[in-house]
Amino acid sequence: MTRSKDSGQENEKRQQENEKNWQGHETLRRDQRDTSYDEYLRLCHEDLFATLKVQEKSKSSGGGTTDVTGKHYPWWLRPWDGFLYEQKSCHRIIKEILQGFLLPSRIAVRAIAQAANKRPVASEDDLRTFEHLASHPIGRELDCKAITFENHPLSLTETDEIDPNDDEVFFETVQGQSGSNKRVARQRRASRRKGPDRWCIRARSSGKKNTAFPSEYKAVYKIPVESFQKAMHREDLFIRVISRIFSGKASTDGESHLQEQIEEMVAKALAQTFHYMIRLGSSYGYLIAGKSLIFLHIGDDPTVLYYHMAQPENDVEREDGTVDPFYTAVAQLAAFCLQTCRCSGKSNQWREAEIPLLNKWPEPYAEMWGGTTEEEASPESTRSVPSYAGSIVAAQELTAELRQTTRASCKNSEPLQRIDASDTSSGDDEPLIDESGRTQGARPSLQVSARGSKKRKDMTPGTDRSTGSEVSELEARPYCTQSCLLGLKRDALLDEKCPNVALHRRAKSGLSHPISGTRLRELLCKKLAGRVYSPRYLKPLDGDGKYGDTGALFKLTLGCYGYTFVGKGTFATAVKRLQHEANVYSRLEPLQGHFVPVCLGSIDLETPYQLVLADIVHMLLMSWVGDTMVTSDSILEEKTRLQELLLQQGVAHNDMRRANLLWNDEHDRIMAIDFNLAILLLPAQHKQ
Repeated sequence: MTRSKDSGQENEKRQQENEKNWQGHETLRRDQRDTSYDEYLRLCHEDLFATLKVQEKSKSSGGGTTDVTGKHYPWWLRPWDGFLYEQKSCHRIIKEILQGFLLPSRIAVRAIAQAANKRPVASEDDLRTFEHLASHPIGRELDCKAITFENHPLSLTETDEIDPNDDEVFFETVQGQSGSNKRVARQRRASRRKGPDRWCIRARSSGKKNTAFPSEYKAVYKIPVESFQKAMHREDLFIRVISRIFSGKASTDGESHLQEQIEEMVAKALAQTFHYMIRLGSSYGYLIAGKSLIFLHIGDDPTVLYYHMAQPENDVEREDGTVDPFYTAVAQLAAFCLQTCRCSGKSNQWREAEIPLLNKWPEPYAEMWGGTTEEEASPESTRSVPSYAGSIVAAQELTAELRQTTRASCKNSEPLQRIDASDTSSGDDEPLIDESGRTQGARPSLQVSARGSKKRKDMTPGTDRSTGSEVSELEARPYCTQSCLLGLKRDALLDEKCPNVALHRRAKSGLSHPISGTRLRELLCKKLAGRVYSPRYLKPLDGDGKYGDTGALFKLTLGCYGYTFVGKGTFATAVKRLQHEANVYSRLEPLQGHFVPVCLGSIDLETPYQLVLADIVHMLLMSWVGDTMVTSDSILEEKTRLQELLLQQGVAHNDMRRANLLWNDEHDRIMAIDFNLAILLLPAQHKQ
């Protein structure tokens, strides 16, 4: 009887152990398999977001003030009523694409969460993991190979300061074989680069990358979430803040003064992201404030900034206590990324017409001069901060407001032969012939009407339609040959092998060039003076990776004559660098068009051409060498020969990496480019 009882207990114990082992095996199998989208979102929320700690002020090195001086700012701040409608649409698309178990396993997500939660969030770098988890699902969306968050916008970034005495770096005295009498190059001062904390970079299936939108992180110890909630309910937030700054008046009441400080901090934070959205030509951007997400949108009217604040920690819980995947932070950011993928951004025409309407902080709009006080604020300017529930109702009633809507007179200056600006102020006395062979008449005038404190340029009908074809024409037009541009520069004969020779000859029959190099610069400046028609003559190549520390490449053309070449543009504090490069090309005159590009001189842009984070004010005009880097071992021999040729002309390149040695099909050899760091060798000073 006892033996039978013991046997039964052993069987029961064994059965329990087997069941426990089976459950453990099933749990392990579940944790190791890929997850569904809803599972993935819940995991990211419960194991990462919910456990995420935000660093408090007491543990930090202190706060800081957002500097927005000279940055664009909007006029009005309004709730983004159609936000959730679009978010749900994008969320559904992602779910349809990610049917089944396609996302990282529970073990993988938990390992990432464990590593990410080792310390409290104190800076944008601590959000890399969160952004990666949010953008990972979008990589499977059609025509979107991957989405990443980077610290740079795939474009030239202007620096605050470059050593004004940098010209001393570029010269070295050579004195015989042994010993040297060199000027010591001083260490350059570090320069602070401008820009937001993060850029969302979208990689298309074609391999082409472009910058989708900017993002900013505001530490909770600098601007608490509650500050955003208190300030953003005012439609006239920017009017109030700028009016106070302009008038110099501040409240003496403690509580009112605190509210004014809060409003100014929040207005500056929003204006900063708004400015980067405007410069990028993006309709979207977002801020992370603590554990809240503030999504931003610019519609057709640039003076209005729309916002939606998401607070996943408070919004994910359903009535039954379960987590609603849609309201998790990862789902919201993932849907937002897809929403931005569906928009092409602002057009060049929108930017040319609308950006001039915006003032720069703290310049007030004319209508603000009267100031705004607490008593003067209209009831309509005060709105309650929308909750998710309220926004859902609004989203059901309203359709999305998103719309797919998506620069530069100059005077001539040549480093060697300066052109007087007055020489280019008169009318164009050359017969400008367009690609159809017809003489160009005067451009249609722009109709100007007042709006706010600025004048609005209304473009002529068909401008948007024509721009696409103009850009396509410029992209398709081949570059002129080295021999062609060398002939233009030296007043020699046309190169019959140039793919654009027919256009050169159309303006003037015969064997010689229809214009001179000086005239080319004059005409180019006039063409770049047309803000609306600039895409016909200029295309920035920074999107193709053609940029460096201080310069970005542009494709340029004089359509009426067919001359097509490149310009290396730079910002104000780096102009001396580019002028130095022009001097290097002068020293290399005998090698131009054969071993180095043909240099056609320089121009100054009176109206800067705006890249995302740089205002281009100066260009060095050159022939296009090519974009193929040589990878074979034979490059070493050619590189050595090229260095010797440069030294014979008194130039040490100083940056002979593969990226600066490009293959030229015309001459069937490598050519050297980028003389930004080159040293001009001075003749030895012999004693008498």
